[in-house]
Amino acid sequence: MQREAYGSRLGTSFNMSDPPTLSAHTSGMHRLAVTELIHDGTDFGFSAPIANEAAYLIGLQLRAQQRHDLWLDGRSVPVQPFMAGTTHFYDLERDPVAYMYEPFHPLFFYIPRAALAELADELDTAPVDDLRSLPGQSVDDPIIRHLGLSLLPALHAVRKNSPLFVDHVLLALRTHLVVTYGGVRCRDSIPRGGLAPWQQRQAMELMREHLVDGIPLALVAKACDLSCSAFVRAFKQSTGMSPHQWLIQRRIDQALELMRDRTLPLTEIALAAGFADQSHFTRMFTRKLGVSPGVWRNASGGHADASDHPVTIPA
Repeated sequence: MQREAYGSRLGTSFNMSDPPTLSAHTSGMHRLAVTELIHDGTDFGFSAPIANEAAYLIGLQLRAQQRHDLWLDGRSVPVQPFMAGTTHFYDLERDPVAYMYEPFHPLFFYIPRAALAELADELDTAPVDDLRSLPGQSVDDPIIRHLGLSLLPALHAVRKNSPLFVDHVLLALRTHLVVTYGGVRCRDSIPRGGLAPWQQRQAMELMREHLVDGIPLALVAKACDLSCSAFVRAFKQSTGMSPHQWLIQRRIDQALELMRDRTLPLTEIALAAGFADQSHFTRMFTRKLGVSPGVWRNASGGHADASDHPVTIPA
């Protein structure tokens, strides 16, 4: 039975059966996850106890919460109102229990301590044992806010086929946590070279093979005999883009080929090219080419080459 505080296990603590969840693994196979909780009623009451474990829950508040109470280690602690867009930290080794009086809507990142220690080791920094934060207090962290909001479309997509993107965001989050709240600095001695030719071929072949269903970052990095952080850094050095950006460009190229057949509906093309749905396809296509797929198809007559357009997909 799952004990980690994400997904349905976290949902049970807030009387929710199956909250939207995305999960990933680090190179060392430590689980990471993000779970969205929404409660629109008032006077929810107490959250159920969460299993004690060496992990953090990091909450991004998507809705302001003026009044709430918090207990750690069985004792009440001072709290402040949570403004929308702010972040708060819960150490699961301190048995947090909350009482909610108002509607709430957080994104909770599940981050084991071991995953932070693993990344600190990969970055050749001092060990990270704790994240510096004040219980019951929130911080206005624009990086965590941006990363959390970027995951909302993937959380709500019917087709969960964006593991590279989710892995990339959670790696960025871990790096930010280690440096900003772990009190360490990345050393200048970290290798900055690109991938070897065989590594680049292997990575690109794997991502092409999983164009439609997606592939976790940890598997691609392992095939290149690298950690996730080292692989992402080297891939960008070699190609000028992140693995996720490269994959999106390949999906757009595939869509352009399929759009030569003007009888194929855009919904079918979106799925066949590996996008979660037509909305996802339209967003990515428009960012790259400056027009929607429908407009492009009508204007081009089904003939175009995406290679002349630089990728502008956010990292």
